[in-house]
Amino acid sequence: MSERNVRILIIDDEEAIRDACTQVLRAEHSIDSTADGPSGLKMARENAYDLILLDVRLPKLDGMEILRRLKEDDRSETPIIIITGFGTVELAVKAMRRGASDVLTKPFSAQELKKAVANALEGRELQDREEELAVLVGESDYMKDLKRMISRIARTESTVLITGESGTGKELVARTIHGLSRRHRMPFIPVDCSSLVESLMESELFGHLKGAFSGATEKRDGRFQAADRGTLFLDEISNISYHVQAKLLRVIQEQEVPRVGSPVPEKVDVRLVVASNRDLRAEVETGNFREDLFYRISVVPIHVAPLREHRKDVIPLAEHFLTLFSRKHGSPVGKLSSEARRSLLSYSWPGNVRELRNTIERLCVLCDTETVDLSDILYYGQHEHTPVPVFDSPSKKMTLVDVEKKHIEKALSHFNNQIGKTAEFLGIDRKTLRTKIRNYGIDRKK
Repeated sequence: MSERNVRILIIDDEEAIRDACTQVLRAEHSIDSTADGPSGLKMARENAYDLILLDVRLPKLDGMEILRRLKEDDRSETPIIIITGFGTVELAVKAMRRGASDVLTKPFSAQELKKAVANALEGRELQDREEELAVLVGESDYMKDLKRMISRIARTESTVLITGESGTGKELVARTIHGLSRRHRMPFIPVDCSSLVESLMESELFGHLKGAFSGATEKRDGRFQAADRGTLFLDEISNISYHVQAKLLRVIQEQEVPRVGSPVPEKVDVRLVVASNRDLRAEVETGNFREDLFYRISVVPIHVAPLREHRKDVIPLAEHFLTLFSRKHGSPVGKLSSEARRSLLSYSWPGNVRELRNTIERLCVLCDTETVDLSDILYYGQHEHTPVPVFDSPSKKMTLVDVEKKHIEKALSHFNNQIGKTAEFLGIDRKTLRTKIRNYGIDRKK
């Protein structure tokens, strides 16, 4: 919410109070005011105000009654600061219970007024930004718990470690945390650590001076400098070299960045959110990841569950992507048939939400009918003429996925786990067989 666009309504019968509040606030906000209760209630209901300053004792209609009425109608989300010359604990409690965001007792200073207004607007803004959680589509209890956790974490400055399989949406969680935080107006800088060249990793993260190394023809900021006062998201942090891990630990501890080639570290103000699809504890045990860094980055851990563990969200996600990509590609696709829904629910989704997204986009590109049928769905690694899995919920019968998995397991056993002979027998190529083995979680050591 831009401060210049904020509209404030002052309802107070004392002209001196209205004028004083207007003088203090109008430099940054748009101000309307009125002296009596009925007109104030009418203005509040007919206009979209971001904040209301409301006196308790008013002619014709009491301020507490106005508060009650506004909180009962469609203005219930507008923050209201009660102004009173008779400030008591009982009044404050009563006002808060009726939905007031704060109580100011006359006489109050300009500083007290500004602080109360800023706090109320900040609370409204955080409430408005809760809508950002809507991008995390899903109706399961798991997804509701995840949203609640993200909402709580976003209000802190703690370092966050997001874990989960590839494709579960770890970056989306990180972006949502940033979007709901007090840093939301500042940069969100994502870094895929697996794509960083090891020899240039330090420079990429911390920046360098001109002449710091061969090819450094000019001074360059790193990702930490770019994220100053915002959020830095380090995805797949386990790919950072052990040497750079030590420097990263110091950056977190001191909030100072060691620019390559500079003897003096630079102060930065960065909130760090990191992610990994590996078990970092196991990486610590094998000596690939520093134990002290692990404890520094895992202040607040969030685990993003694989899609197969919250299947209730598959159809809402699929319908979300269907709407998104049918618009993007001008596709006639509008709904999923019951057979298509059962198929999507029965599939294991080894690539998680990313794979579901790609599957729906692919059918939006290829399908030329309004309703998606079984024949329109093509899963990753599946041949065009391979039967699509269907789940019979009421009968709990074995699915085609189960049948295919058992068939592959028997064939592997028969040919002593020889990929070439098994693939030839099944009539598929070696790459497809390996994909199916991985997707179905087949243990070749049996």
